Amino acid sequence: MTDLVLDGVRVLELGGGIPAAFATRWMAGFGADVVRCEGPDGALTPEEEVYLLAGKRRVEASGAQLLELALRADILVEDGRPGHLARLGLAPGQLQKERPELVIVSITPFGQEGPYAAYAATNIVSFAMGGIMSLTGSPHRPPLVNGGSQAEYLGGLNAFAAAVSAYYGALVQGEGDWIDISLQECAAGMLELYASRTEYTGVGPHLRSGNHVSAVWGIYPCADGYAGVCCLGRQIPAFFRVVGDPELEEQRFVDPLERLANDDELQAKLYAWFADKRKRELLELGAAHKIPFGAVLTPGDLLENESLAERGFFDAVATPAGVARMPGRPFPGLPWRAGEFHGPGADTEAVLGEWLGVRA
Repeated sequence: MTDLVLDGVRVLELGGGIPAAFATRWMAGFGADVVRCEGPDGALTPEEEVYLLAGKRRVEASGAQLLELALRADILVEDGRPGHLARLGLAPGQLQKERPELVIVSITPFGQEGPYAAYAATNIVSFAMGGIMSLTGSPHRPPLVNGGSQAEYLGGLNAFAAAVSAYYGALVQGEGDWIDISLQECAAGMLELYASRTEYTGVGPHLRSGNHVSAVWGIYPCADGYAGVCCLGRQIPAFFRVVGDPELEEQRFVDPLERLANDDELQAKLYAWFADKRKRELLELGAAHKIPFGAVLTPGDLLENESLAERGFFDAVATPAGVARMPGRPFPGLPWRAGEFHGPGADTEAVLGEWLGVRA
């Protein structure tokens, strides 16, 4: 026994893309025995493999062996096309007849059923169809997709939470579930401001705000990159005191309604104020005066971030190309293990022996 909260939990990942791999990476980090049955080559880049597959055991199995692995798992996670499990001989209904407590999580762009279920989608399609693109990009210009594969990672995050919740339910009730995760729904469910609400209220799509919802809620160029501020009403007086412009004490900026009417003028003042400030200086000002400043950090900034280092956020994982430093536990408080990076099929013999009792 260990302090890892998922110690002893068996997870079978049917290797696919980012969503399933990210969901099970969290399970592995919290102690689950995650076994990845390899999927098609090229589904993940070499860099994604190192990040997403660390801490997992990797096997090659099909047919009867794959079915037996599924029936000995506590959680099964896959992100193939709708009907993928049935095509592998792992129809969820049949699996749960033989193992009622099994939790199955299927992640697809649009769900297992519905008018778009058969449609394929890349990250950018899921990003757009989920509505996030309604918020990104400057007004009067085309919408933008955020960096990275955010829609796919968001699906994996939702899948992790749903899987662990259903597993807890199975421990209590003795009955698992088949969870149908839609990347489109995951994206639509996390939107801020108006977003998908406009489709139901008849208001119609709203204009994208770009880097600024308002002058006191936006991102500005600074001396060494970009930084931002996100003030609630009660924080604005302290923000204006730090800026130190006497005109900000005038009614047109103090009154919330007049401030919005003079937003362009206020933005111009803040662009000038941020321009000669450095990111670290702004973060220190924020801590000292209780102002919600933030900095847009580069990968190099993150690796040197003292707070993240103190929290033990980064894992060091040995790979054939050397030690990789990568994001690790999402929050302090629960034990986490970095794990090792194994090559494709490296653990087939060991897993078949442990899970199925098969000896070479």
